[in-house]
Amino acid sequence: MAKSRRSVSRFVLEIFSIFLGVTIAFLANHWNEQRKERIIERKTLKEISIELKSDIRDIRGNIMGHKLAIEAVNVFQRYNHGEVVAYDSLNIYFDRLYRDYISITNTTAYETLRSRGIEIISNDQLRADIVELYDFAYEIIQKLEEDYYPAQFHRNYFNDISEYYKKYMEIEGDDIRFIKPHQGKPDPKMLLILREIKQWRLFNIASYEQTEEKIIKLIQDINTELDE
Repeated sequence: MAKSRRSVSRFVLEIFSIFLGVTIAFLANHWNEQRKERIIERKTLKEISIELKSDIRDIRGNIMGHKLAIEAVNVFQRYNHGEVVAYDSLNIYFDRLYRDYISITNTTAYETLRSRGIEIISNDQLRADIVELYDFAYEIIQKLEEDYYPAQFHRNYFNDISEYYKKYMEIEGDDIRFIKPHQGKPDPKMLLILREIKQWRLFNIASYEQTEEKIIKLIQDINTELDE
């Protein structure tokens, strides 16, 4: 009887040892997988952060371009009203009136994240903010700059602007220069065109600045996540 009890005890101990071994192995494997995922997550977040900093530089460059175009609008509004302006610089302002810009965003790290699975970002809010920036905010500024018809400055306004101002300029090869002051009252159509250009430039700037704020906050949130 005692021998039977010892056999049962040995059997239970063996079963427990096997169960404990399997459990430890499972936990170790689970911990190792989580560790690998965390390494990948941190690497991906660092890559996204680097690209976001590059995006800020591109966005600020486009903002500056639109601000220069608004300055050009202001100069030509004064010129149209007969105010004295520097003729030798009007050619530069003329080109800025209708210049378009391209929204350049770096999405390599984000595309890599999507291919690996967006769920690899463990912070729910951070994951949502990343998706919102790339899939919504970036798409808006891209469509504004490249697709939205009213904001296509060269396509919409170049012909009218060139036709109106050609009597005030000389063209030599690839160069143009203004040679005389504006004559007569300002043309209402041209004033409306200049106003339209200015309004859409301001709208583009506002869109870029909103996106820039989101990028700056996202970089800060990524840095906070990486420091934990």
